[in-house]
Amino acid sequence: MTSRHELFMKERMKMEQEKWNAVSPKHYKEILPGYSYMKIMKYLLRTIEGVEAHLIGQMCKYIFRYGKKDDKTQELGKVFWYTAWLMLDQGADPKALRSTLEEAIEDQHDQNV
Repeated sequence: MTSRHELFMKERMKMEQEKWNAVSPKHYKEILPGYSYMKIMKYLLRTIEGVEAHLIGQMCKYIFRYGKKDDKTQELGKVFWYTAWLMLDQGADPKALRSTLEEAIEDQHDQNV
């Protein structure tokens, strides 16, 4: 017969595992076998600082989990959003950025016709 203490401890361990899974979900565990998401990001961003590090980190995050969590186009939209922010932060011309996007859309449309 299972004691109250054993039931309590079993439930507590289950809750701890669920909490850990929320912090380190599956879509971040399968990026590079043998390396945690945080170790990969720390290595990738080691020479970058501030807003630039944040934006590149976000871009990497969504590329790493592409096809593993949310809809692929949603993930790519997030990559694009952070990429555009980084480009503008680095001095890219907003009109040129818009023109490049419009050209890509037009080229893709022409291929699908």
